[in-house]
Amino acid sequence: MDMHRFFDQTESPIIGRFSRRALFLAAIASVPAIGAAIAAPAVSPDPLVDAIAEYNARAAEFAAIPSDLIDMGNEEAFVAATYGPAFDRLWKDCPAATSLQGVAEAIRYALKENCICSSSAENVLKSALAFLDGERAS
Repeated sequence: MDMHRFFDQTESPIIGRFSRRALFLAAIASVPAIGAAIAAPAVSPDPLVDAIAEYNARAAEFAAIPSDLIDMGNEEAFVAATYGPAFDRLWKDCPAATSLQGVAEAIRYALKENCICSSSAENVLKSALAFLDGERAS
């Protein structure tokens, strides 16, 4: 599923009967266990690692907001106050990876977003990620 089109600030926050929060939480719940931590260390020489870590931290803040506090009238404000700016940076001004860790985090992010339509492509990315994680561990 291409989550980018659901989070475009110019589109309505409601997709059919589902809010962006419901779609966002469904995407998080569908993440397969991939064996390594998603969050990167606080200090990193790779701007992509930092950008993805920022997005993950802010997405966790959004996910922690009780559902009964979010409605159609205030959802955009909650998005803007949490993961919205970090998501926009990854979408519209994504920094280049400058390390193997950055490449691994980019693959991890793509897998987490559940946007890959081909099972074989997903398996190839998981294989590449396992290699990169092994390289960084050795």
